[in-house]
Amino acid sequence: MTEYQRLFLVQARTDFAVFQLLVKETSLPSCHALHYLQMATEKLGKAHAWRNGPRHNTHRAFVGFLRSLSANRQAQKLLGFEGQNANWSHTIRKSTSLAQQIEDLAPSLAQDGPNPEYPWPPNAPTITPAEHTFPVWTELRDTNLGQRFVGHLLPRLFDQAHVFL
Repeated sequence: MTEYQRLFLVQARTDFAVFQLLVKETSLPSCHALHYLQMATEKLGKAHAWRNGPRHNTHRAFVGFLRSLSANRQAQKLLGFEGQNANWSHTIRKSTSLAQQIEDLAPSLAQDGPNPEYPWPPNAPTITPAEHTFPVWTELRDTNLGQRFVGHLLPRLFDQAHVFL
């Protein structure tokens, strides 16, 4: 792991820790947890992207990182899917859809639409994140796939990332 990767990974892990705290605090609007989840996953993706040197500053990094894991047998083993090739491929494929939705929460990618940071649309706000129901949050919280993604895959990714970045 390069020093650049380490820096992004350290920050990604602390952002993810804040996300986990916010998930437990049900009195707060979901936008706060989603904001930290978006930032944490973006930085994890960027840690991966920096393995070959400087990368363009983009919010689109996490989906590419997940896709790169589909053929990574070391990651498959470390994340608890050893000998389960079909299950591993299925998990990555299904998780990519959630990862895309999480990436799209970045204000610059959401453009005039829902994002967990700022009221929108930008030029004449009418909706605040604190009062919005984010479909991705409902999916993460209420579906088996979302619960496995947040409760199983992501914690292991953040915990073991230093090994396969």
